[in-house]
Amino acid sequence: MKAKKITFKESLNREKCITFFIRYGYFVHTEDDQILVMRKAGSQLTVDGEKFPKELSIFFKSNETEIALKYNTFVLFDTGDLQEELDVISNRIKTNINSLV
Repeated sequence: MKAKKITFKESLNREKCITFFIRYGYFVHTEDDQILVMRKAGSQLTVDGEKFPKELSIFFKSNETEIALKYNTFVLFDTGDLQEELDVISNRIKTNINSLV
């Protein structure tokens, strides 16, 4: 399943992003200079896509930040909830942008 992406024109702060997303159930999986990968636990066997485990990748660039969200398991099809969750994440970031830069 292809990841859903959104780009912000602001360069977000890595440590503030970690603290922010931990509040929403994500944990740090891997990180390096340019990318932070966080995961959210879920159930492997479910008919509701909202309950699948997810992987949130944050790409830190010099003048922008790209956020990608994908399922962290094999899925046959996307029920649309992945885009819905990315929209929620986007709205949370926009609402809190001053505390994340």
